[in-house]
Amino acid sequence: MAQGIISDNWSLQDISSLFMDGMENASADEIAIANGEHSYKAVSYPSIQTEALFDFLTDLVLRDEILVEAKFEDAWLRTSSPILAAKNLGVVRSYPFLEEPHKLVEPRNRIIEHMSSTESLKLAHKENVLSWQESKRPQHPLLSATMWGGAGMCARSFVYEKSYTPHPLRKRFFVNSGFMLPAGDALHQLTSFLNDEQMKVSKKVYGTDSLYSLFVNMPAIPIRIIQESFSPSQLIEVALQMRQDFAKLREWLKLFQNALSEENLKSIANYRKQLDSVSEYVNSKIGLGSAIKPVTMEAGVGIFKMVTQSNPVNTLKNQFGVRATLNSLIFDSNGKQEIKKFISMFEQRGTAVGYDIEQHFTKNA
Repeated sequence: MAQGIISDNWSLQDISSLFMDGMENASADEIAIANGEHSYKAVSYPSIQTEALFDFLTDLVLRDEILVEAKFEDAWLRTSSPILAAKNLGVVRSYPFLEEPHKLVEPRNRIIEHMSSTESLKLAHKENVLSWQESKRPQHPLLSATMWGGAGMCARSFVYEKSYTPHPLRKRFFVNSGFMLPAGDALHQLTSFLNDEQMKVSKKVYGTDSLYSLFVNMPAIPIRIIQESFSPSQLIEVALQMRQDFAKLREWLKLFQNALSEENLKSIANYRKQLDSVSEYVNSKIGLGSAIKPVTMEAGVGIFKMVTQSNPVNTLKNQFGVRATLNSLIFDSNGKQEIKKFISMFEQRGTAVGYDIEQHFTKNA
């Protein structure tokens, strides 16, 4: 079974705009929810475009295929975007989900019920439905694109049994509204694992001082792609070339995904055990130890020093195969230099736009 993902044409449109028009000092609107009401909060549009790009680059390297709704691909297909290279190779592929629209209606409506976590959202969505019936235009366009459109994409994911990478604004809305995507996606589990391990290494190296405790927290695959690129137009090309370098990890993810899809608990436990092995190795490398082999204190000449009782068998296992690849990604870079290089590619080093993007990928320890 191909390890595929459903992606938003909205994301590809924003990524294409980033490539073709560069970074503009503009804002987008995030739907925030507080005290039982929804509102709109301005966020940096180039940051949203960059987040969409980083999600796409990760999928491009580690998925077999990226499926987009055929009916709406004109949103980006007619541009001269570098994404076209991925489509020409068949990695990005159009799929006519809406040839069977009746399959999506009930799941989409039920998903909207779960997303409508406040009375204001329920009312605004009802107004959108009535407005669409009367004029084919939603009364609240952004809410329609975010919630109604997002529910439609989640319905595609459910009906066709494929994972879904949402546009960043949809992703934020899902979190803010309390709606959660299914947990059974191997790559999402892996990227969360890598982010946690990278942050653990950063905390150990730089400390967690209350004043100096912010770290750049970029996804591992975009870091590697940026290292090998010298202009925005090269990012997609490098990602496509990098697919070969990560072919074994992509195959491992495919098998992990099959185990998750089949709910094979024994196999799932085996893949999680491999990730635990990597985590134990990372701990031993940075002196944190583990529950089995804790860090101990050894008396020196007038000082105490850390001694990590590492597991030699586990250390050996982490020198080869998928585990070695994951360790390479974890210890490669924390992304600080790469995010600056990325911003410089778009001639935004030292600007307000560049600052916003750096802050967007900064995490509190």
